[in-house]
Amino acid sequence: MKYMGSKRRIAKHIIPIMVDAADKEGITDWIEPFVGGGNLIDKVPDRFNRMGYDLNPHVIQAMIDIRDYPELLPDSVSEEEYKSYKGREPEEITSWVRFVCAFGSMFEGGYAKDCDKKSTWHAKQAKKNALKQSQLIKSVSFEYSSYDKLKPIGALIYCDPPYKGTTGYKTGSFDHDKFYDWCRNMAKDNVVFVSEYSAPDDFVEVWRNENEFFNSCSVKGGRSKSVEKLFRVML
Repeated sequence: MKYMGSKRRIAKHIIPIMVDAADKEGITDWIEPFVGGGNLIDKVPDRFNRMGYDLNPHVIQAMIDIRDYPELLPDSVSEEEYKSYKGREPEEITSWVRFVCAFGSMFEGGYAKDCDKKSTWHAKQAKKNALKQSQLIKSVSFEYSSYDKLKPIGALIYCDPPYKGTTGYKTGSFDHDKFYDWCRNMAKDNVVFVSEYSAPDDFVEVWRNENEFFNSCSVKGGRSKSVEKLFRVML
């Protein structure tokens, strides 16, 4: 599912690093506490027992819909229909729509329109993607939970939290120091990796890539750069 901060573009680079670490430890459980649109976990070999969690219950509902009912997802959503879903509790179909038809894929953001003002493409393309992704996540379990409620043992934990200085959760600000302490605690009994632009000194950088992207829909356009990094939490 299209999702803000998706790791789809770099998954092919960082998954082998983490799979190798898991294999060396004989690990078969793969846990993502910030599963988002599932754009990394759907590429993890299905020989792992894959579990995706998220603080936003709408994310979990949307991913369950993609996994179990992709054919029921609409391929056309009007602006009026989109607006009518705003504020509803997590429910089939509407949670998915409120992501994929939102500007920038920000949940319940403004109704997305292309630069040429055509508005039907988003739902149609999102359903096309959902039909493909559904086949990749049939064996993935999705559950609503905050990361700090998880207490796995003997697992590979991949974390893709809200980055410092970027848009975070609608539910409130993200406590990065608390998260870092949780990672350290989890690393005692698990293999823990974190995606971020920067991390504490005791988090070991194992991969980086400088990305350049073009904002084609902005008035002036322009390019921005970011250095995506993967850290392993080592004790």
